[in-house]
Amino acid sequence: MLINKSVRLESKDYIQSETLKDLIVLHHTVGGTALSTINYWKADPNRIATAYVIERNGEVFEVFDPKHWAFHLGIKGSNGAVDKRSIGIELASEGGLIQRDGKLYSFDKVTERTLFTQEYYDHGMPWRGYRFFDAYSDTQILSAIELINMLCGQFNITRQTPANHFDADDAYKQFTGILGHHHLRPDKSDVHPGFPWQKVIEKCSLELI
Repeated sequence: MLINKSVRLESKDYIQSETLKDLIVLHHTVGGTALSTINYWKADPNRIATAYVIERNGEVFEVFDPKHWAFHLGIKGSNGAVDKRSIGIELASEGGLIQRDGKLYSFDKVTERTLFTQEYYDHGMPWRGYRFFDAYSDTQILSAIELINMLCGQFNITRQTPANHFDADDAYKQFTGILGHHHLRPDKSDVHPGFPWQKVIEKCSLELI
């Protein structure tokens, strides 16, 4: 697959230590674009990043070699144990949206700048604090599927995912395969319920556990 490696993080922005990988964790950025997220990481001294960011148009950015690692999960008391063995993939998305007077807004702010006018997903009821979410694009999902297949082959990652794609569980900290960030932390809403898990399960030949 085509991967854009022209925008790279500096060595100070991640940990250049080769670690065994047995997990892929899917995120969304809560940001405007892939590049705005990458630039934010460059300005953050805490080495928070994922190896891949997928833009809304499906373009895949690799910002550091996936054999290395960075903090991307925020699991307290773990000392980065799950971060080290996982590869993070971010989908560029504004994430959860709030509704005021029949309009949607991003970043939990009701301003002219945060007025949301793009395609959205309506879950029909609140989930992790939101009912409405910035919809993932079809091209993003196709790129994510291709990337997951590539990484599973490259790192021999087990092709499995939880049957429950809504709840978090401490047991997932030992899981191998494919997770969403929301599986690992009950305070996170990435990836949101509009993510087409069934399509990814079929196209990536994932077993439900």
